[in-house]
Amino acid sequence: MGDLPLRERKKAKAKLAVYQAGIALIGQNGFRSVSVEEICRQAEVSKVTFFNFFPRKEDLLVYFMRVWLTERVLELEEEPLRGVAAFRHLLVKVHECSQTEPGLMPSLISLLAELRMHPCVPDLSEAEIALLFPGRERIAQANPDMFQLFDEWAREAAEDGELREGLEPELVVPSWFSVFYGAFLTAYLYRADSVLDVYDAHLRLFVREKEQ
Repeated sequence: MGDLPLRERKKAKAKLAVYQAGIALIGQNGFRSVSVEEICRQAEVSKVTFFNFFPRKEDLLVYFMRVWLTERVLELEEEPLRGVAAFRHLLVKVHECSQTEPGLMPSLISLLAELRMHPCVPDLSEAEIALLFPGRERIAQANPDMFQLFDEWAREAAEDGELREGLEPELVVPSWFSVFYGAFLTAYLYRADSVLDVYDAHLRLFVREKEQ
Protein backbone atom coordinates (compact mmCIF):
# COMPACT_ATOMS: atom_id res chain seq x y z
CA MET A 1 0.00 0.00 0.00
CA GLY A 2 2.86 2.35 0.79
CA ASP A 3 4.13 2.06 -2.77
CA LEU A 4 0.87 3.33 -4.25
CA PRO A 5 0.52 6.99 -5.21
CA LEU A 6 -1.19 9.12 -2.57
CA ARG A 7 -3.87 10.16 -5.06
CA GLU A 8 -4.82 6.52 -5.70
CA ARG A 9 -4.97 5.74 -1.99
CA LYS A 10 -7.19 8.75 -1.28
CA LYS A 11 -9.48 7.89 -4.19
CA ALA A 12 -9.83 4.28 -3.02
CA LYS A 13 -10.54 5.35 0.57
CA ALA A 14 -13.24 7.75 -0.60
CA LYS A 15 -14.85 5.10 -2.82
CA LEU A 16 -14.86 2.52 -0.04
CA ALA A 17 -16.38 5.04 2.37
CA VAL A 18 -19.27 5.53 -0.06
CA TYR A 19 -19.58 1.78 -0.62
CA GLN A 20 -19.56 0.92 3.08
CA ALA A 21 -22.10 3.63 3.91
CA GLY A 22 -24.39 2.44 1.13
CA ILE A 23 -24.15 -1.24 2.01
CA ALA A 24 -24.76 -0.53 5.70
CA LEU A 25 -27.95 1.39 4.89
CA ILE A 26 -29.17 -1.12 2.31
CA GLY A 27 -28.37 -3.98 4.66
CA GLN A 28 -30.67 -2.60 7.31
CA ASN A 29 -33.40 -0.96 5.23
CA GLY A 30 -33.41 -2.59 1.80
CA PHE A 31 -32.37 -1.19 -1.55
CA ARG A 32 -35.62 0.58 -2.47
CA SER A 33 -35.85 2.35 0.88
CA VAL A 34 -32.42 3.95 0.66
CA SER A 35 -31.80 7.05 -1.45
CA VAL A 36 -28.55 8.28 -2.93
CA GLU A 37 -28.97 11.40 -0.80
CA GLU A 38 -29.02 9.32 2.39
CA ILE A 39 -25.90 7.45 1.33
CA CYS A 40 -24.12 10.71 0.56
CA ARG A 41 -25.05 12.14 3.95
CA GLN A 42 -23.80 9.02 5.68
CA ALA A 43 -20.53 9.03 3.72
CA GLU A 44 -20.22 12.83 3.86
CA VAL A 45 -19.74 13.21 0.12
CA SER A 46 -21.57 15.02 -2.68
CA LYS A 47 -23.84 13.33 -5.21
CA VAL A 48 -21.27 14.18 -7.86
CA THR A 49 -18.68 12.17 -5.93
CA PHE A 50 -21.12 9.28 -5.51
CA PHE A 51 -21.88 9.04 -9.21
CA ASN A 52 -18.20 9.35 -10.11
CA PHE A 53 -17.65 6.11 -8.21
CA PHE A 54 -20.99 4.40 -8.87
CA PRO A 55 -22.83 5.58 -11.99
CA ARG A 56 -26.00 3.88 -10.74
CA LYS A 57 -27.14 3.08 -7.22
CA GLU A 58 -27.43 -0.55 -8.36
CA ASP A 59 -23.67 -0.62 -8.89
CA LEU A 60 -23.25 -0.69 -5.10
CA LEU A 61 -24.83 -4.15 -5.03
CA VAL A 62 -22.69 -5.37 -7.93
CA TYR A 63 -19.60 -4.11 -6.09
CA PHE A 64 -20.82 -5.86 -2.94
CA MET A 65 -21.11 -9.12 -4.86
CA ARG A 66 -17.49 -8.81 -5.99
CA VAL A 67 -16.23 -8.10 -2.47
CA TRP A 68 -18.39 -10.79 -0.86
CA LEU A 69 -17.30 -13.50 -3.31
CA THR A 70 -13.65 -12.54 -2.94
CA GLU A 71 -13.95 -12.85 0.84
CA ARG A 72 -15.34 -16.37 0.40
CA VAL A 73 -12.52 -17.34 -1.96
CA LEU A 74 -9.96 -16.08 0.55
CA GLU A 75 -11.61 -18.03 3.38
CA LEU A 76 -11.49 -21.23 1.34
CA GLU A 77 -7.86 -20.55 0.51
CA GLU A 78 -7.03 -20.31 4.22
CA GLU A 79 -9.19 -23.27 5.26
CA PRO A 80 -9.52 -25.47 2.17
CA LEU A 81 -12.86 -27.18 1.63
CA ARG A 82 -14.02 -29.05 -1.44
CA GLY A 83 -17.16 -30.39 -3.02
CA VAL A 84 -20.39 -30.05 -1.07
CA ALA A 85 -18.58 -28.62 1.97
CA ALA A 86 -17.21 -25.72 -0.11
CA PHE A 87 -20.65 -24.93 -1.54
CA ARG A 88 -22.22 -25.14 1.91
CA HIS A 89 -19.62 -22.67 3.19
CA LEU A 90 -21.15 -20.08 0.86
CA LEU A 91 -24.62 -20.91 2.14
CA VAL A 92 -23.48 -20.49 5.75
CA LYS A 93 -22.14 -17.04 4.88
CA VAL A 94 -25.40 -16.05 3.21
CA HIS A 95 -27.21 -17.16 6.36
CA GLU A 96 -24.87 -15.07 8.52
CA CYS A 97 -25.37 -12.08 6.24
CA SER A 98 -29.14 -12.46 6.57
CA GLN A 99 -28.76 -12.21 10.33
CA THR A 100 -26.65 -9.06 10.40
CA GLU A 101 -27.69 -7.30 7.17
CA PRO A 102 -31.18 -8.60 6.34
CA GLY A 103 -31.77 -6.23 3.45
CA LEU A 104 -28.78 -7.18 1.33
CA MET A 105 -29.58 -10.56 -0.19
CA PRO A 106 -33.23 -9.74 -1.04
CA SER A 107 -31.97 -6.56 -2.72
CA LEU A 108 -29.32 -8.46 -4.67
CA ILE A 109 -31.75 -11.17 -5.81
CA SER A 110 -34.23 -8.50 -6.92
CA LEU A 111 -31.50 -6.78 -8.94
CA LEU A 112 -30.43 -10.01 -10.62
CA ALA A 113 -34.05 -10.78 -11.50
CA GLU A 114 -34.37 -7.37 -13.13
CA LEU A 115 -31.13 -7.82 -15.06
CA ARG A 116 -32.13 -11.37 -16.08
CA MET A 117 -28.46 -12.27 -15.92
CA HIS A 118 -25.48 -12.34 -13.62
CA PRO A 119 -23.87 -8.93 -13.52
CA CYS A 120 -20.32 -8.49 -14.69
CA VAL A 121 -18.66 -7.87 -11.34
CA PRO A 122 -16.05 -5.12 -11.50
CA ASP A 123 -12.32 -5.38 -11.30
CA LEU A 124 -10.87 -3.64 -8.26
CA SER A 125 -8.02 -1.18 -8.36
CA GLU A 126 -4.74 -2.06 -6.71
CA ALA A 127 -5.48 0.45 -3.96
CA GLU A 128 -8.99 -0.91 -3.35
CA ILE A 129 -7.64 -4.45 -3.05
CA ALA A 130 -4.95 -3.31 -0.62
CA LEU A 131 -7.53 -1.58 1.59
CA LEU A 132 -10.12 -4.34 1.46
CA PHE A 133 -7.81 -7.35 1.69
CA PRO A 134 -4.54 -6.30 3.33
CA GLY A 135 -1.89 -9.00 3.17
CA ARG A 136 -3.97 -11.09 0.77
CA GLU A 137 -3.72 -8.94 -2.34
CA ARG A 138 -2.32 -11.60 -4.66
CA ILE A 139 -5.33 -13.91 -4.43
CA ALA A 140 -7.84 -11.04 -4.20
CA GLN A 141 -6.76 -9.69 -7.58
CA ALA A 142 -8.57 -12.48 -9.43
CA ASN A 143 -12.17 -11.67 -10.29
CA PRO A 144 -14.22 -14.60 -8.89
CA ASP A 145 -16.70 -16.39 -11.15
CA MET A 146 -19.59 -18.15 -9.42
CA PHE A 147 -20.18 -20.51 -12.30
CA GLN A 148 -16.56 -21.64 -12.27
CA LEU A 149 -16.63 -22.09 -8.50
CA PHE A 150 -19.86 -24.11 -8.57
CA ASP A 151 -18.55 -26.19 -11.47
CA GLU A 152 -15.31 -26.96 -9.64
CA TRP A 153 -17.13 -27.94 -6.45
CA ALA A 154 -19.71 -30.05 -8.27
CA ARG A 155 -16.94 -31.98 -10.02
CA GLU A 156 -15.13 -32.49 -6.71
CA ALA A 157 -18.37 -33.73 -5.15
CA ALA A 158 -18.76 -36.22 -8.00
CA GLU A 159 -15.13 -37.38 -7.65
CA ASP A 160 -15.58 -37.84 -3.89
CA GLY A 161 -18.79 -39.84 -4.30
CA GLU A 162 -20.87 -37.24 -2.47
CA LEU A 163 -23.60 -36.85 -5.07
CA ARG A 164 -26.68 -39.01 -5.36
CA GLU A 165 -26.51 -41.68 -8.03
CA GLY A 166 -27.26 -40.35 -11.50
CA LEU A 167 -26.48 -36.71 -10.67
CA GLU A 168 -23.89 -35.31 -13.05
CA PRO A 169 -21.94 -32.09 -12.33
CA GLU A 170 -23.46 -30.45 -15.42
CA LEU A 171 -26.90 -30.81 -13.83
CA VAL A 172 -25.78 -29.96 -10.33
CA VAL A 173 -24.30 -26.55 -11.23
CA PRO A 174 -27.52 -24.85 -12.39
CA SER A 175 -29.40 -26.60 -9.58
CA TRP A 176 -26.99 -25.10 -7.05
CA PHE A 177 -27.72 -21.66 -8.45
CA SER A 178 -31.40 -22.40 -7.85
CA VAL A 179 -30.58 -23.37 -4.27
CA PHE A 180 -28.30 -20.38 -3.68
CA TYR A 181 -30.94 -17.85 -4.74
CA GLY A 182 -34.23 -19.73 -4.67
CA ALA A 183 -33.94 -21.40 -1.28
CA PHE A 184 -33.00 -18.06 0.26
CA LEU A 185 -36.07 -16.47 -1.29
CA THR A 186 -38.23 -19.32 0.00
CA ALA A 187 -36.86 -18.84 3.51
CA TYR A 188 -37.39 -15.08 3.21
CA LEU A 189 -40.98 -15.31 1.95
CA TYR A 190 -41.98 -17.92 4.50
CA ARG A 191 -40.13 -16.11 7.29
CA ALA A 192 -38.18 -19.18 8.26
CA ASP A 193 -36.39 -19.01 11.59
CA SER A 194 -33.14 -20.12 9.94
CA VAL A 195 -32.11 -19.57 6.33
CA LEU A 196 -29.45 -22.23 6.84
CA ASP A 197 -32.03 -24.85 7.80
CA VAL A 198 -33.83 -24.23 4.51
CA TYR A 199 -30.53 -24.38 2.63
CA ASP A 200 -29.62 -27.68 4.29
CA ALA A 201 -33.00 -29.19 3.46
CA HIS A 202 -32.37 -28.42 -0.22
CA LEU A 203 -28.77 -29.55 -0.07
CA ARG A 204 -29.80 -32.99 1.18
CA LEU A 205 -31.54 -33.55 -2.17
CA PHE A 206 -28.13 -33.71 -3.82
CA VAL A 207 -26.08 -35.62 -1.27
CA ARG A 208 -25.78 -39.39 -1.23
CA GLU A 209 -27.09 -40.89 1.99
CA LYS A 210 -24.36 -42.31 4.16
CA GLU A 211 -24.41 -46.03 4.67
CA GLN A 212 -25.24 -47.16 8.16
